Amino acid sequence: MTSYIVDYDLSMVHNNARRRFYRQVHKFLKVRNVTGETSGWSTQSVLVTEDSEFAEFVYALASNLGQAHLYKAEKIK
Repeated sequence: MTSYIVDYDLSMVHNNARRRFYRQVHKFLKVRNVTGETSGWSTQSVLVTEDSEFAEFVYALASNLGQAHLYKAEKIK
């Protein structure tokens, strides 16, 4: 199973831009009918998901506003 990890830092971003970021992400999830319990969010600005499209979307949004990194991980055992 492959997981995608996005970590991002929006600490230097104005609050309005940060709110827009989260609104766009929630809109993306709503369109795809994904609930908060299955979206993989943490309180530490990290997203873990098996959905590569969602990971790329969050990475692109976060990169436009601040710093972001996208990782691909595989469970070994």
